[in-house]
Order: sequence, then structure tokens, then C-alpha cells
Amino acid sequence: MAVLAVMAPMAGLGSAGAASAAEHCLHRLGAHQQVADGGGIQSWSVADLKKSGDVPDFPVAGQLWEATATVTAILGTSTPVIPNFAATSVGARYPALWQMASPRGISPATLTQGQTATGKIYFDVTSENPMAVTYTAGGARPLMWCCGETMMAMPMDACPCCANMKEPCPCCAGKM
Repeated sequence: MAVLAVMAPMAGLGSAGAASAAEHCLHRLGAHQQVADGGGIQSWSVADLKKSGDVPDFPVAGQLWEATATVTAILGTSTPVIPNFAATSVGARYPALWQMASPRGISPATLTQGQTATGKIYFDVTSENPMAVTYTAGGARPLMWCCGETMMAMPMDACPCCANMKEPCPCCAGKM
């Protein structure tokens, strides 16, 4: 329900100008989105999706990528579930390397209400470069962060987040 409350304002963006829509895009990299976590609510922000050189000795099949994530326990206690993250491209999905130990990685420790944790999430990218990061929790619609510069250069039907929408994404309208 919390995800629906966050996504509901997107419906009103369809009539706004392209620049205005992009500035208020709820799934743009860096935007804050909420998700229910058991009895609590978390707010997540994911930004700066890029190739990584943080852990050169970690064995990957492809190229190590990273994104910076921030989580806040909005209501009640909240446990960040790092394996719920994946980086995506048009034809591939790269699960988070949750088992990778890194001093820069985001902590999966439980947060009490009001506490925040920031760190990196890592992905093993074996083919196409990712353009988005998703967070899937149970049966809720996944949270997504995209609309970065690499995504803006591709056609709407190639967007891994928006391709299945019946109408153009209100955040990205006019950008393609």
C-alpha cells in the first residue's frame, strides 16, 4: 500500500511538460521511494549506477558495477534486504552481490525508526550495461530507479522499466 501511495502522484504527471515531469520523476535515479517491510516502512534511494573498481579481487564473471543506496526506517524497525536488488538492462537482469564483503557496501543490519544507512550495492554485469536498478519485495510492485542519462538516449520500448506500460511513462514523456 505504501508503494501505491508513492506511485499514485505519477498519474497526474502526464499533462505536465517534459522538463517538469523529469524533475519530479518518482523512479529517477536518486529519488526516494517507500516500501513496506513486515510491520514497518522503509524509504530507499538509489543513485550513481556505474562501473566499479572498489573490490578488484572479488571474482566476477563480467564487469563489477555499483550503485549507492540509502535506506531509512520511516515507521517501526526495518531490515534492508540487499538480495531484493537487481540491476537491469533491456535483455538482462543482474542480482545484487549481497554476499560480497566490502567496507563500502550497505549494511543489512536492522534499523530502528528514524535510522539511516548508506552504502554501495554491487552487481556482476555479464552482458549489456545496466540502465536501471530494481528492488522487489514480496508481491508488491518493484521499486525502480532509472531515467539516467544512459536511459534517456534509448527509445521508450527499450526501457526495462517502462516497456510493458500501456501508456508512455509520465516521467519520461518527451525525453525519447
